[in-house]
Amino acid sequence: MPLNLSKESVMYRILTERKNADQVKNLLVASGLDYTIFYGDGSWHGAAEYSMAIELDNSPRIVAESLAQIIKFINGQAAILIQEIPTSGVLL
Repeated sequence: MPLNLSKESVMYRILTERKNADQVKNLLVASGLDYTIFYGDGSWHGAAEYSMAIELDNSPRIVAESLAQIIKFINGQAAILIQEIPTSGVLL
């Protein structure tokens, strides 16, 4: 009989301009959190920019928001977006 390992949780996605990527990655490594970084092209108020999407798994909201504030400061941005995404997954 297979084990049901499905788990419902929340994932946080931080969308930011791709600036200081090494500093941002070092911050994430130091946090000890599970994360994935995606690099892409985006637009902010009609201006093209290089972007980063950082997905945090198994992170409390307060930690995700704190990291987002630090990344905003590191990048010198007026605003960055943080999304709370309900998820369900199975670890295989």
